[in-house]
Amino acid sequence: MKKTVLLLTLMLSALYFSDLYAQKSGKSFSFGFGLEGGQFLGDANFKEAFSTEAGLSLRFSVKAGPGYVTLSPGARLVIPKSLSEDDIKVGSHIPVRLGYKYIFAEKFFVMAEAGYSRYTFYSADIEHESDEIIKENGSGFSYAPSVGVNLGKFEAGIRYEAASLKDFDTKISSLGLRLGFNF
Repeated sequence: MKKTVLLLTLMLSALYFSDLYAQKSGKSFSFGFGLEGGQFLGDANFKEAFSTEAGLSLRFSVKAGPGYVTLSPGARLVIPKSLSEDDIKVGSHIPVRLGYKYIFAEKFFVMAEAGYSRYTFYSADIEHESDEIIKENGSGFSYAPSVGVNLGKFEAGIRYEAASLKDFDTKISSLGLRLGFNF
């Protein structure tokens, strides 16, 4: 907890004291982080067990033409609809995507990303009536188009995201929000 508070304090201090203007036309490189959350859509069985996901992401951007080539890794907690002792369900989502962020009208952007997503789910072994936790992994291709606005160092965007998980033979999709800070 102390490390998290220290890290957040350092990041906010850097925002306050820096003279950089994120993603302006003269800047060739940008780094940022964001808070993300989303509501699941699509697969009925998945939506029955899980409600939302929330987490953090990083974004590295390099100027290319009128926009930026992006690399966006992240980590999100997949939150279950209910936590009962009989069937503990929780998960994680680790996406890594490359994309292009096109900036128009000075502040607004559209972005398209594609890459790889890995989901890990944990549940109780109720079939064998033991205290064991079952871990299941699924991964596959993901894509995420989004639209948003840059407000100086701050950014807000709405994103549709989908991942085809070959291990689970399903497609997980969500509609989410990202609030970002760029340096």
